[in-house]
Amino acid sequence: MSNSPAISIIVPCYKHARFLPARLASIAKQTFEDFEIILLDDASPDNSQEVLQAFANQEARVSVTDFNTQNGGCVNDQWIKGVNLAKGDYVWIAESDDVSTPDFLAVMLQQFAMYPQIGMAYSDSMIIDESGNSLLRHDYSSDDYANRWQQDFVVDGETLIKDHLVFKNVIPNVSAVLFRKDILKAALHKHKMKYCGDWMCYVRVLANSAIAYVNRPLNLFRAHIQSTRWHNQDSYKVALMEKKAILKEIKHLAIPDSLDNIARSYARMFRNRHKFKRIGKLYNVLNKRVGANDRVALYGCNDICEYLLLDFSPQIRFSVIFDNAKDKQGTEKNGVAVMKLTQELLQDIDVVVVCSFAYIEEMCSSLQALRFSGDVITL
Repeated sequence: MSNSPAISIIVPCYKHARFLPARLASIAKQTFEDFEIILLDDASPDNSQEVLQAFANQEARVSVTDFNTQNGGCVNDQWIKGVNLAKGDYVWIAESDDVSTPDFLAVMLQQFAMYPQIGMAYSDSMIIDESGNSLLRHDYSSDDYANRWQQDFVVDGETLIKDHLVFKNVIPNVSAVLFRKDILKAALHKHKMKYCGDWMCYVRVLANSAIAYVNRPLNLFRAHIQSTRWHNQDSYKVALMEKKAILKEIKHLAIPDSLDNIARSYARMFRNRHKFKRIGKLYNVLNKRVGANDRVALYGCNDICEYLLLDFSPQIRFSVIFDNAKDKQGTEKNGVAVMKLTQELLQDIDVVVVCSFAYIEEMCSSLQALRFSGDVITL
């Protein structure tokens, strides 16, 4: 490692000992080799610190091991600490439960050489399960993404903010991002955001720079119970407050032609403000109306579906998830196969749970057209 490495890799860890070997191996095997590694741990209760220290003992490019003795409870503080320690011109925040392909750094660094105006570059992600098995690529099919993510692109930051980040975090995993350090450092501020701190950081980075996207799954994002951001009413309320703070930040930037989308985003939040009240009622209905022997299908492959799988398995055995999206067929959601809705499949189902707010009528009509005679439960 040179005295001034090109890239500083920050690995912030909390309670990910079982995932660390794969993460650290994927860093050590990068084809671009001029980097330092900064290992951070926020007082993990498992043996994460032992795993990190063992790696540091045999990897010469580890420049810092900084292990907290008390948990700080805020990943943003770890990001700030890592960036302040970083010597490289570029920063990769490699989350401790994810993995990357060997050419991740080489491809990301190439974006900065081709497009000097960018402050960050990121790749598509492949979602993997706890065992490292590939599930599916990140879903860029919603209206918030339009068709921009179907190919590589470079766009100025203000455009991405006003057209996309105003509605949702379209950069779903920081492990997929390489930052220019000076721009990231200026964007990071101490805060107590629990769910949307990365989203706020991206807005502040892109207020002063462009962004590049590579349509290749160079990042492997691990989906597991610990990585679920929220799935209860109280945490959803906190997340809504944090999203309001992000919209306030975007409005403060005074980006031309952004006010209409800001208003639309506020309106969407207002429409969905009772989302978890309705999900809570759905939980009560499932407890009362679904028996242990019922064959249950979740119609809709989304966050609501995931909450139900996490909270009711194995109490309720969900035999299949229905979804009409071709790109999801043949994949899995939390270990349950995603299959296309057909009349033949419905013959083996007793109960269908419609996991959607916006398309309840259309989905119920589809079930009716296929002559489903079982119980239909809606939000």
